[in-house]
Amino acid sequence: MITKISRFIAVIFHPLFIVLYSYLIYFNISSSYNQMLFLAAPKVYWPLFSFLVLMAVFFPLITVLIMYKNKLITSINMPLRKERIPVLILMLIYYSMTYYIFRYWNATLLNLLSPYLSFLFGGLLLLITLSIITLRWKISFHAASISGLCGGMIAETLVSQGTINLSQVLLFNTLLILFIGVVSFTRIFLKAHKVYEVVSGIIVGFTLMFYIVLEQIFF
Repeated sequence: MITKISRFIAVIFHPLFIVLYSYLIYFNISSSYNQMLFLAAPKVYWPLFSFLVLMAVFFPLITVLIMYKNKLITSINMPLRKERIPVLILMLIYYSMTYYIFRYWNATLLNLLSPYLSFLFGGLLLLITLSIITLRWKISFHAASISGLCGGMIAETLVSQGTINLSQVLLFNTLLILFIGVVSFTRIFLKAHKVYEVVSGIIVGFTLMFYIVLEQIFF
């Protein structure tokens, strides 16, 4: 039973889906940025989300399935470190395209996407960092992704101007911290990673994303 639940959690919190959760959380936080954005472009929410699903989830997932069908990787979960490298290169291409298109839209939407844009840029840097680490040894992408989401969202709520519903923000951040523990436990329980690989993922993901978003860095 615990094994089935752990596998379910591994799917739900797969690194591919984390960027979608970041979007759903950020754009449902009551802040002055979001209020002005939806006032200026009330119908922009779903087109942006649909584009994110297409570029950050659908195309990467299809790519992985094609590689699996052609026996370029032995499993969709990619347990072998060397199998992850070509997939990561393709992910970087998709994510870079996503970031730069959001960057273009930010300019057309009076820079009201800027706080979230720093989150996307942080995600791009995190993916590059994890790719470099993977050249040498295995690190938990699940742990890094959920920790990055948590660190980025905590930083987002610190820099977003005029957050209205503080109890909502507190709930989101508390749940994300809890999810770090849950996801990390499942990776160790399923023997997908050793403890130090999970801990390293947590430190790298949280620290990098928190700093990038807190300082609102993007290019």
